[in-house]
Amino acid sequence: MKRKLFCAALALVLAFSLAACGGKDGGGKTPGDANSQQPGPSAGGDAAYAFRSGDAAVAIDQDMAEVLSALGEPKSYFEAESCAFEGLDKTYTYSGFVITTRPDGDKDYVSSIVLTDDSVTTPEGVYIGSPAGDVTAAYGQGDTASDTLLGYVKGGTALNFILDGGKVISIEYLAE
Repeated sequence: MKRKLFCAALALVLAFSLAACGGKDGGGKTPGDANSQQPGPSAGGDAAYAFRSGDAAVAIDQDMAEVLSALGEPKSYFEAESCAFEGLDKTYTYSGFVITTRPDGDKDYVSSIVLTDDSVTTPEGVYIGSPAGDVTAAYGQGDTASDTLLGYVKGGTALNFILDGGKVISIEYLAE
């Protein structure tokens, strides 16, 4: 069962990595934009959703150099020429989650964080395998709700819980 969940999550990561190829422009915000939120554990009520691994907070549009400094070397790494931006899209696989980046000049910024197994949780305690009721108890009714998706948006970050049979099978942080 865990292998099926891992394969489903990996397929989602790859799909979101390639989804940028279909866009007309780069879209999204760069951390220097006036409308972007500064990630981090001490941000206020409108701060974007952020994933935590140990003491490290990882947020969408965060400089990947900061993330690597905090998390250390990934278990695996993959890069490919970006079809939406100048440079390389990069994928960093850690135990329990995958981070993809987008290039912007000489820096890389986090474009997605996907939790891949039940060894990690959101800061609110939701994990792969949690019942949908635990998601709504932790986050409320959400901005998007169906039998297969509970979606939340805050501070420019979309937090999506993919469901199957009333249980979470994937958790993803994406740019809004």
